[in-house]
Amino acid sequence: MRKRMRWTAVVWALVAVAASAGLSQAAVVTSWDTSAVTPGIPTNVANPAFVFDQYNYIPEGSLVDPNTGAVATGGFMPSGYALYAGGAQYFTNGAMTWKERDTQGPGLSIVNDDDITGENCIMSAGWNPDSTPYATTMSDWWGVDLKQCSDPFQSSKRFKVVSTVLDGPVNLTFNVTDNGQEDIYRILQKYGNQTGQRITGYTTQLGFVDAGGNFTEALPGQGLAFSLKNGKKFSNVTPTLSSLANQGELDSLMAHGLFGAPDKHHPTAGYFNPYVRATFGLSAGETHIVTTGLSQVHRDLFGEWLPVGHMKGGYYFDMDGIIYTDNALMASCDGAFSEEAALAGAPNAGCNGTWVTYRESLVPTLNADGTWTIPPSVGTDIRQPIPVDAATLAAWEADPLWAPADIDDLANVNINEFIVIGNANNWPTSDGNGNAQFTLRLTPTFDAAVAQTEPGAAGPADFIE
Repeated sequence: MRKRMRWTAVVWALVAVAASAGLSQAAVVTSWDTSAVTPGIPTNVANPAFVFDQYNYIPEGSLVDPNTGAVATGGFMPSGYALYAGGAQYFTNGAMTWKERDTQGPGLSIVNDDDITGENCIMSAGWNPDSTPYATTMSDWWGVDLKQCSDPFQSSKRFKVVSTVLDGPVNLTFNVTDNGQEDIYRILQKYGNQTGQRITGYTTQLGFVDAGGNFTEALPGQGLAFSLKNGKKFSNVTPTLSSLANQGELDSLMAHGLFGAPDKHHPTAGYFNPYVRATFGLSAGETHIVTTGLSQVHRDLFGEWLPVGHMKGGYYFDMDGIIYTDNALMASCDGAFSEEAALAGAPNAGCNGTWVTYRESLVPTLNADGTWTIPPSVGTDIRQPIPVDAATLAAWEADPLWAPADIDDLANVNINEFIVIGNANNWPTSDGNGNAQFTLRLTPTFDAAVAQTEPGAAGPADFIE
């Protein structure tokens, strides 16, 4: 167990977290500039009838709601947001979103000098859920250690930005203090498509926003660069492809639970393809990264990147009865799907088509220790997905551990990248006293000339209806 315990009274009125150690050693990202951010309205204010469940538990009085100033009482968070207790910070063309449990508002934090590795990163805000691994009760389980770059795999480390407008840039602006040296920051990000339209790719840029709100991409050698983990900067003239970088250094990955072979982090294969991970290829220059296309394993099934609101339907098995842990995807709707209709009890669980499975069987195996073994997926080179019979669907409908829902991971990618910052006193945003700002900009696009049509759809921009 790692002995962090920096504080137990956490006040999330703060917008960013920065450890004081190491601040004099290099150019430092101090905070996320939220001057152009509009906080979402907490559900407990807009809907006083909202009921928190046991998984929202935190130590009494240890949180201050950044939107209302309310102090937690009774051991429950005061700031449960929207459906599924999610939070949001809105800005032009997008939002910062999160599900409010170990991830907390404002959704993003800055870590300088990680308390285990000493590295720096820009990541989600909140607690490390594994910081009390020997807890035996829920009240003890809730982590007291603030999230760090080195927290374990799958501990909700990624901040999530979503785009809501196709071709509309989303800007994240950060405050920097400079002392004339350089430092490396890891970016731990999830990026979501909420544009309502398909996306063939996106561009990420490093640059500056002036007082009039105009963005200018940084110049090579200006002190703002994408890089490998070791700080080696990419070149705009001879960019580096993500296929030539180590995984974790330059990636745009879809969830492994959907596509991909087992590896050290994932003991089971992806549902739709058990061999190949679905990704956006990347071409990284010093001051911009462009996508080179979505993996064929995704395009052959679903065409170009799908947005929230046009998700594929899945039938899930809840292996532990806890709402906030991942469920096992057991079947998928071959046709149009409506989660709203499914939850309202629509025929065929909201699927306007056929429920099929890519798995070897539809029967999870209960193990002696109370866990479940999920049948493996079968590649389409061996067997096409098979229909789920009516009796099985009826049994699932009657069992609370089974539920239809959107396969929402299809609308998200996990982004891994590193940036090097320095020379901030000479940036166009410098105040002349060592303080400056830089902006990370993402812009989603759709290129009809290269777009592939989903099987059954009318055209590359269309959806299955």
